[in-house]
Amino acid sequence: MTLDAEWAKAWEPPPDLRISEWAEEHRRLPEASAARGGKWRNDSVPYLRGMMDACLEPGVKKIAWMKCHQSAGSTGLDHVIGFHIHHDPCPILVVQPTIGVAEAYSKERLADMIRSTPALAAVVRDRYQPRTQAHQADSTLTLKMFPGGFLALGGAESPNTYARWSVRLAIADDLDRFPAVVKEEGDPVDLLVNRTTSFYDAICFFTSTPTLKNGRIDTLYSRSDQRRYFVACPNCGRMDWITWSDKAHFRVAYDGEDASSARLECPAEKCGATMIEPERREMIAKGEWRPTAKAKEAGLVGFHLPAMVSTLGDVTLEGLVAKWLSARARGQEPLRSFINTSLAEGWEERGAKIEPHSLVKRREPYGAEGVEVPAAAPCLTAGVDVQLDRFELQVIAWGLFGERWIVDTGVIPGDPKNPETQDALQDALGRRYLHASGHWLPIHAACIDSGYIPETIYSFAARNRHRRFYATKGIGGRHGDPIILNAVTKVPINVNADGAKADIMASVMLSAPGPGYAHFPERVDEEYFAQLCSEHSETRKNKAGVATEEVWIQDRTRNEALDTAVLALAAFRILAGGKENERIRQMLKDIEAAPAPDGSGQPTTPLTPIAPAPRTQQRQPRTQSWRRPQ
Repeated sequence: MTLDAEWAKAWEPPPDLRISEWAEEHRRLPEASAARGGKWRNDSVPYLRGMMDACLEPGVKKIAWMKCHQSAGSTGLDHVIGFHIHHDPCPILVVQPTIGVAEAYSKERLADMIRSTPALAAVVRDRYQPRTQAHQADSTLTLKMFPGGFLALGGAESPNTYARWSVRLAIADDLDRFPAVVKEEGDPVDLLVNRTTSFYDAICFFTSTPTLKNGRIDTLYSRSDQRRYFVACPNCGRMDWITWSDKAHFRVAYDGEDASSARLECPAEKCGATMIEPERREMIAKGEWRPTAKAKEAGLVGFHLPAMVSTLGDVTLEGLVAKWLSARARGQEPLRSFINTSLAEGWEERGAKIEPHSLVKRREPYGAEGVEVPAAAPCLTAGVDVQLDRFELQVIAWGLFGERWIVDTGVIPGDPKNPETQDALQDALGRRYLHASGHWLPIHAACIDSGYIPETIYSFAARNRHRRFYATKGIGGRHGDPIILNAVTKVPINVNADGAKADIMASVMLSAPGPGYAHFPERVDEEYFAQLCSEHSETRKNKAGVATEEVWIQDRTRNEALDTAVLALAAFRILAGGKENERIRQMLKDIEAAPAPDGSGQPTTPLTPIAPAPRTQQRQPRTQSWRRPQ
């Protein structure tokens, strides 16, 4: 080849290639992946084609992916990056929630992609790779060099991330976990967009599983053209998208609590066809993305990817329904997690502030004639709040699917540090309650707040470990996390106070008995309801009106009814160990199988007691001196 021909070839534009085509031609998956180093196949996740290729659509400036877990969305993002490294090189900036997450991404996903894909390994300069030219720069953990551009990685919390580079492709990954503001700099989304103003063909890419309704990714999607994945009914041919329960579109249906009956239902009135899992996958394979709204911002396209569309791994209709039934039974936070991570929708608190007087009419006559615990509630737990001059106590009875009955409330006056006051608390927690079956039930577990006098409460709980008394500490700002935050063998046990309050408020707001519903006896007064409703949840927004976090605001000083309800809920979660319904069903069977009550007042359905920790043996004296010879 002549020199002129070589120059001409160097100036030729790259061949016209879509990102999905590049992925199928060049991408090799790591050995650690489920594909064990195999080639990428678009047919395994057909919905990713349109999501990846949108980057090359004329006029597109911003892209928002609002996606579920287990959808291969992260792999699709890797392909966007790989395409622009190898085929269309340019300056790239990838921002993760923190610099630690960015470094982990570089070490794990990015390094695996470069190492396993020959086309990328050939162009990304490793620091240990011999230089062919003296001026070539080395790559580092957070800066990858390649001909025609670079890939920089940074943390959203650092102002330096938004000040160092001018880029053509800016990517914000896991956007809903970004901070509300970047110190004194401003909104991280605006700061990221500002890094692209030097390029007329720049693209800003935002991807995240949503957290809050009107959060960052939810807001971006709502301002976009709102693309959804349309599929065709194999019976009547109707094209529509899949929802969880909306009868106006394809929806997931099931019978009772039978997850194996999961199916899709066609919304066409004259069709009514149902499709099970194999047919769902065939429908997804032939589907396509279509916009469902007019974008409020020029060049902004958005994709909503729920788990009902996913074909990755073992995601099935039956599995999704099983997760839904489990989440609904376990309370507010599991339900929120399902809506965020499976339905890819932002969580919305509805009616977070409740007027106490509206609950007075909810009181019920159970507890009359000496029967204190309804038949459906075989499990009792208690929550104890510690004040300067008293203990506050609440006992709750639990049934299936989180349904609950308030059984008892009380005050134990005296200095909590005083042994006599602690003895009175021990006696109160040792009381038995008459069940509708005629059996007397004990309090099966209790949580005691240790925030005021931690060492005293630790000692009290340790002395009563065989009775399942636990010292706890409330932790705020952990929305979306489990209610029990650490191992139950730790002291104290950290309780997600915000998540527990959300669960309690949700139970109070339900209008009819059933899963999650809270029942109140006639003996509780208006002060109890005022304390129970003493806090409300608010969504904090930034200056742009984007929801960034939820906080609980205390409206009155006295809130012991809410705090003790939080602790009683925590005790139930500890007791059940994630198997709430199994525990309740077993306890109901135990009551049914127990001998007829003899009127002795003895507990008839005790749990197997926990043996106290074995005493540490004293070290035997050494037979020889440990000192070195002089």
